[in-house]
Amino acid sequence: MLPDPAAASTAAPGANDEFGSPALDFQEGAQPALIIPDATSYQFYITDLESRFGPYAPGLSEQLLGLGSAYQQQGLHDQAIDYFKRGVHIARVNGGLNGEQQIPLLQRLIRSLVAMGDFETADERQYYLFRVQANVYGRGSKQMSLAMLERAEWERRAYHLALGDTAFMRLLTMWELYSAALRNISREDGSHSQSLLRPLSGLLQTQYMISAYSGESTSVAEAVSTAEARFVEANRFSMVRGSNYKQGQAVIRAMREVYDYNEDEESPLATEALVQLGDWHQWHQKRDSALLIYQQAWDEFGELKDGERLREVYFGQPTLLPDLPGSARDLVAPSVVEGYASVSYFINGRGRVKSLELLEMERMDETDTRPPVRLLRRIKQQTFRPRLQDREPIATETIEKRYAY
Repeated sequence: MLPDPAAASTAAPGANDEFGSPALDFQEGAQPALIIPDATSYQFYITDLESRFGPYAPGLSEQLLGLGSAYQQQGLHDQAIDYFKRGVHIARVNGGLNGEQQIPLLQRLIRSLVAMGDFETADERQYYLFRVQANVYGRGSKQMSLAMLERAEWERRAYHLALGDTAFMRLLTMWELYSAALRNISREDGSHSQSLLRPLSGLLQTQYMISAYSGESTSVAEAVSTAEARFVEANRFSMVRGSNYKQGQAVIRAMREVYDYNEDEESPLATEALVQLGDWHQWHQKRDSALLIYQQAWDEFGELKDGERLREVYFGQPTLLPDLPGSARDLVAPSVVEGYASVSYFINGRGRVKSLELLEMERMDETDTRPPVRLLRRIKQQTFRPRLQDREPIATETIEKRYAY
C-alpha cells in the first residue's frame, strides 16, 4: 500500500515513514516542505528501497521528490530535473496516468525547468499537470480553483514569452480559467468573499490584454482557411473581445463591492477600485465618463483621514495606463535596440500626448538616418490618467525623455 501524503503531514519533524525514510510535510496539496533536505540521506533510502522492493517500490517516488528538491534548493536544477522526471514515471506506473502522487513532482519539475530557461518544456508540463489536477480534484473543488488560478497565471507568462503560435488562445484560456475559478469560489465562499479578489484581479489584467491585442486576425473570413478547432476558438475569442468593455466594468464593480463589504470606512480600497473604473473608461477613449468617475473618487478620497496624500498619489501627476500591479511605468525597450531618441511632449487634461517633438536621435547604424517612426507612434498612442487639481483636469508642463527603440 502506498504511503498517504495526508498522513505524512502529521509526522513529527525528522520522523520516518513505514519504509524507514525521512517524512515529507504536505500542506493542503501544496509543494512539500522537506524535513531533511539532505541529498545523501535520500540517496541512501532510495538505494535501500530499490534493493528491497525493486525499481518501482512503493514510496520511491516520494523519496525521488525529496532528493530532487534537495538539489533544487541548492540550485542544481539539471540533477533535480532528472530525479523529478524519474519520480513522475514511477508515480504513473504505481498510481496510473492521473495519479495524485505526480502533482508535487510535476510542480517541482516545472520550477526547475523555468529556472533553466526551458519554457517550452515547462509549458508542456503545465498542460499535463492541469489535466492530472482536474482528474484528481474535480472541477468544482477549492483545490481545483487554486489550480485554475495558477494555470491562468502561467498562461499570462507564456503569452509574454510568446510561447507557441496562437497568442489569442492564451488570452482566451486565461479568461476562461479566471472566470471558472471566480464561479467556483463565489459558489463556495459567497459573492462578497475576499478570496474573489485574486480571480477578479486576474480577469481585469486579462481584459486589458485582450483589448490591447493586435496579433493574428480572428475574423471568420481568415479563420475559414485554418483548422476547424482554431476556427472555433477564434470565433469564441472574437465574442469575448466584443464584450470586453462591459465585462471590464463588471469586474471592477465586483471588486469595489467586495471592498465595500469587507473594509471599514477609513479604508481607501473601494475608492481605489473606483479610480480603476475611471481608468477603464479612459482606456476605452470614453474620457467624459472617465472624468466624472475620477471626480467622484477625488471626493471620496477627501472624506478619508489620509485623503490628501491619496489624491496626490492618484491625481498628482499623469499616470500611464493600465495602472495595475506588474504593469510597465513607461514604454518597454525592445530586446534588440536599434538606437536612442530624445523627445519632448506634454500630456493634456484629457490624458493625451500632445506636441510630440523629436529632439535628438542616435542609431547604432550611423548610415541609417530614418526617424524612429514606430517609437513616435507608440509614444503618441499612450493613454494616461490625467492630472487633477481641485477636481479639474490640467495639462502637464513639457516632459523630456530618452527612449531606446
